[in-house]
Amino acid sequence: MFERYREDARRAIFFAQWEAQQSGSAYIEPAHLLLSLTHDADSNANQLFALSAHAKSFREQLVLHSSAKRPASVHLPLSNASKRVLAFTAEEAERLASRSIGTEHLLLGLLRGEKSDVPEALAAVGIDLHSARNQIRQECNLPLQREPEGESTSRQTLRPFAAFLLLILVLLLLYVIFRLVFR
Repeated sequence: MFERYREDARRAIFFAQWEAQQSGSAYIEPAHLLLSLTHDADSNANQLFALSAHAKSFREQLVLHSSAKRPASVHLPLSNASKRVLAFTAEEAERLASRSIGTEHLLLGLLRGEKSDVPEALAAVGIDLHSARNQIRQECNLPLQREPEGESTSRQTLRPFAAFLLLILVLLLLYVIFRLVFR
């Protein structure tokens, strides 16, 4: 599963499991993935965004289970939210034309996570998806891209209205056809 992952990203997954075990969680959650990025000071994500400096802040902001610790030999599965984050991570690597997946892509995947507190925790320290993408693009000597804010959400809010309008038009057309046929 992690063949495309560079060594720093694999270490991050290892540290995420360790974080989950320390918190007593039954699954590796997105919060554990974020905290794992703070462990390796030499990783790309840490070099670009100084995540280690915010480790304490992240721990305070993110809700982590605090039940009994599990044995270190237990392999914990990824939660569904973490699986989505890893899918986003692979998409971000492809978007940046990267063959391998690194911690910088993992950070972007975490920023895209919709059902976790991680994007808010990162925003609290000044890291958002659009600026992070551009900072990574700049580091990789790729052209910066202007990404419109809220374009996808504005389309999503218009979909129910458009469907309703389409229904009205179809009913109106049926009414006109009915009137013409049964005159």
